[in-house]
Amino acid sequence: MEDDNMLIRFATEKDLPAWCRLATEISPIFRHPADMGTDPEFISYAKIKVGKYEALTAVDYMSGKNVGFTGFSRTYNRITWFGVTEKNRSKGIGSRLLKTALRQLDHTKPITVETYPEGYEPGIPAKKLYRKFGFMETESNLIGPHNLPICRMTADLSREKR
Repeated sequence: MEDDNMLIRFATEKDLPAWCRLATEISPIFRHPADMGTDPEFISYAKIKVGKYEALTAVDYMSGKNVGFTGFSRTYNRITWFGVTEKNRSKGIGSRLLKTALRQLDHTKPITVETYPEGYEPGIPAKKLYRKFGFMETESNLIGPHNLPICRMTADLSREKR
């Protein structure tokens, strides 16, 4: 599927089962100790994001299937969750999702994302994508969920034209 056969839109309650399936699929990449898609904390997070219009999904026009999701926080000006189904990676979907999410955030302030530490092999594509959009690692050796190492990346988009 090429990215021009895809719609990026706000996620709705009807999209929650697909988001949970994706969360289950990428639990190992996220280093979640169990199945993220059935984790009550994740399900609550996803419902809140949908309710606040702080979640986007990529939908394949032909099949109608959700192939990616991102959550973000306007309050904290950050990307809070990001994932694309394995069979749809490297097709421009992540770029479209991230670009659309960044449009929802305040470009007059730094935008942050907490992501994988340097050297974590499954996290390299995500970090590469964030760098493509102007994010740079600003804090490393942080401890994230489940006491796992993470880093914070920050983008200053104030100089870019919208």
